[in-house]
Amino acid sequence: MTAMNARDLTIMYEGKVALEGVTFKLEEGETLLLLGPNGAGKTTLLKTIACFHREYRGELRVFDREPCEARELIGYVPQSHSLNERVPLTALEVVAMGGIYKRGFSHFKIPPEVLKKAEDALAFVGLSNVKDRLFRELSGGQKQRVLLARALISDPKILLLDEPLSALDPSARAEVSNVLGKIKRERRITMVITTHDINPLLEIGDKVMLINRHLIAFGRPEEVLKDSVIKSVYGPLARVIPVGGKLFCITGDTHLHRHGGGGI
Repeated sequence: MTAMNARDLTIMYEGKVALEGVTFKLEEGETLLLLGPNGAGKTTLLKTIACFHREYRGELRVFDREPCEARELIGYVPQSHSLNERVPLTALEVVAMGGIYKRGFSHFKIPPEVLKKAEDALAFVGLSNVKDRLFRELSGGQKQRVLLARALISDPKILLLDEPLSALDPSARAEVSNVLGKIKRERRITMVITTHDINPLLEIGDKVMLINRHLIAFGRPEEVLKDSVIKSVYGPLARVIPVGGKLFCITGDTHLHRHGGGGI
């Protein structure tokens, strides 16, 4: 089943074009890695899919619905969380927030069934041992996994993830990447992930989209991530280097990335 379909999508802010000419199709269970330099329109596209931004023309369908008609199917994890860390919320309460706010509860009155589901979500991301710790006391990688659990508790069919690996150390990036792989394998949730560090994610990436205020390329990693395409976005010093059956890409924007089967 087609999870997401866009045709000649153009997104505007206050009447000005922010991203134009985007056409792609994503099947259920596929993962799309969304690449482009800062200001390319990656977050704009995610927010439009999530119905946080509605100023667009062209076609955009989510499970054959308009984005705002499919909001209950979508989980969204922004690049920066909006939690007030001065409020002493535990990791379990933060996860439970994903299952109670639409039902009108507060974190002081969490139904037992929601708490159980929150515990299960924390276990899924490997954080059962921190459920009673304050969110603000967690490491950056642990916080990111808690936010993933919060998105998972509502059983979304699509996850939109904005730079989930940003500002994490290598160990934390590996932990979060492993959870994303587990989501793909065990939950078969369709994912759209924006990233500057594609290396830890290419094993789960079925499709790659490269944008820079318009669509540059879309397809399988080996189709999109070519020397000429990378140079067109990141400049003449960017290049793709084949080494031992793998491709390495130097962009000047994201340091060094690797793909084990013909990609960035």
